[in-house]
Amino acid sequence: MKIDYYIVFYCIVVIAFFVIMFMLAFSNYNKNVLKKSYLDTKLYIYIVLISAIYYIATIIISTSITASANITYLSYALIFLAYSVSVMLTLFVLLRPLKAIEDKTRELAKGRKNLNIDFEGALEFDSIAENLKNVQKKYRENDKKLNKKDAMYQKYIAKEYLKYFGGKKIEEIEVGENVQVKLCTLFCDMRNSYFSSETLSLQDNFNLINEFLSLVSSKVKDNNGFVDRFVGDGVVAIFDNEDDALKSANEIAKQLDYKNLVSIGKEPIKYGISLNSGMCVVGVVGSKNQKQFTAISDTINLCSRIEDLNKIFGTRVLMTKNFMSNLNNAYISRYVGTIEFDDLTSKIPVFESLEAYSDAKKSSLLKTLDEFESGVRYFEKGEFEKSKQCFAKCLKNDNADLLSKFYFARAKDSVNNFLPILQNH
Repeated sequence: MKIDYYIVFYCIVVIAFFVIMFMLAFSNYNKNVLKKSYLDTKLYIYIVLISAIYYIATIIISTSITASANITYLSYALIFLAYSVSVMLTLFVLLRPLKAIEDKTRELAKGRKNLNIDFEGALEFDSIAENLKNVQKKYRENDKKLNKKDAMYQKYIAKEYLKYFGGKKIEEIEVGENVQVKLCTLFCDMRNSYFSSETLSLQDNFNLINEFLSLVSSKVKDNNGFVDRFVGDGVVAIFDNEDDALKSANEIAKQLDYKNLVSIGKEPIKYGISLNSGMCVVGVVGSKNQKQFTAISDTINLCSRIEDLNKIFGTRVLMTKNFMSNLNNAYISRYVGTIEFDDLTSKIPVFESLEAYSDAKKSSLLKTLDEFESGVRYFEKGEFEKSKQCFAKCLKNDNADLLSKFYFARAKDSVNNFLPILQNH
């Protein structure tokens, strides 16, 4: 019998391959290789095993075929095709966990930190999953550190500024970065802290100022605003709309009135509040080692200077016409005059909020609202006698109306252009 060495060689290879496939399919070998019962992988191992059996059967059958050698070669070709398809399908299944790994790593790269990382297949994938879980854990730990750092920053820097920078974190914004936005500003100043320091101990005076600043800050926050900075015994606050700013100012005034009322035997706290609105530059100033968020604008400077008028007029809450024209709700106010500053080309109409007074005081001032505003306009026209008569009626109704007293005295003396031309600060 003539031996076909090629057939013998194929038989040896196929038998060896059959043994390996048998071990993978039916022995405990796969328990040491596979993490768990991976049904798809086992299924394709069975397919390859069946193909191997088919391979052996075909070789055995082909040796008895003598009609044509082409049939034998065709059988081998079909067997090779079957194996190729089997191997391709097996690789496809075995590589599925790698696709899952790719998807998870892509999600991690995008910043997701709550992924369920678990892969089927070889035990090596278990190690990869554990490493990715550690990466995810590190992300979370770093986030906690950054959030803690943010919380520390926000004790000293108003976090509300971040919304103007697209939600960036504080440490991501460099010195010099800025944006232009329309803002409402409130400036509140304590009048008598200097004189209090002469009658109180340093500690008591410090406590008084701190209590004042705390009260103002609380009312600002209650009305959707935030403190931009403390200036000695004064507060500069920022709001997104005029209604919140005015409501905050009125509440501050009433709360300070109540505090003065219950602080029997103590000198009352005197204060002044001003409101303005306009375009501001919001940004980060300072140096690399010490940076600070702030709003810079003529709007804020003018607000501070309007507040100084409270000292002269004896008023509580003053606001510019620009501020008033943007109010959405109706508030009771009165026109107190048009102010001219030496470094500004335009004159500034100013109004007083009557909502800052108690209901009884507000009701009293409302009775002579028309006479008061007429008196102011007569005064501005230089018609001092008519002005004096108007303010006399106001004082007859309410002798504690300090602003009417102020105008009446100036009208009586017939002093032109009495309104102060305030110097640059």
